[in-house]
Amino acid sequence: MTKLSRIAMFSLAAFTAVSAAEAAPKTEVSTEPPLSKAVREKLERLPYYGVFDILQYQVKDDATVELSGFAFRDSLKKEAEDAVSRVPGVKQVVNRIEDLPWGVQDDEIRAKVYLTIYRDTGLSRYGTPTDQALANGIGYGGRFSPFGVPGIGNPFFPGFNPTGDYGIHILVTNSEVILMGDVDSVGDKNLAAIKARGVFPVKKVFNELTVKGRKPEVPEPQARPTRRGVVAVAE
Repeated sequence: MTKLSRIAMFSLAAFTAVSAAEAAPKTEVSTEPPLSKAVREKLERLPYYGVFDILQYQVKDDATVELSGFAFRDSLKKEAEDAVSRVPGVKQVVNRIEDLPWGVQDDEIRAKVYLTIYRDTGLSRYGTPTDQALANGIGYGGRFSPFGVPGIGNPFFPGFNPTGDYGIHILVTNSEVILMGDVDSVGDKNLAAIKARGVFPVKKVFNELTVKGRKPEVPEPQARPTRRGVVAVAE
């Protein structure tokens, strides 16, 4: 099922994030502009867009599309730009997607936070059928896993990035975690953050999950990690 989430970005521009959220009922009339819908669908169909990435976009009045977000897999940034540039009606693509760094400790955190959240019986529904099966104790595949979880390959191998439709995206840099996506309730939002904070060696968790049907909360300004290790202050 094609899904969409709207993420609150605390900056001067409003971006739409491509993530996992419940699709609108078929009887509901969509108010999404056609060009915005075409861009969203093109990004959703990228084959290697996964749980450790977040892709955002803004369609401007002159048909320029500005891409932002974070990409864990090296080629995703270019793949997103190429895909959007082929959307009929798009005049120009400005690519501001940041590449997330690889590192032994950050990769360990990615793997552990992913497994902690998506092996929870209550939160696994925000993942793929594989996650839901494993959360319910059903074996799914037999690849080696250092965590003893069938169906998950070695998460410390560069490029480990479970692809698919995810409601909770896990962004990691410099041992700090940003949770982004769209969940059903405040309880799920808080539970995901609690799960992430309980993972060692996570230093800090920034919970930017939004709750469906609720106006995003604007937190107090706080420093947020960036790829280069220089913090950005959310406004």
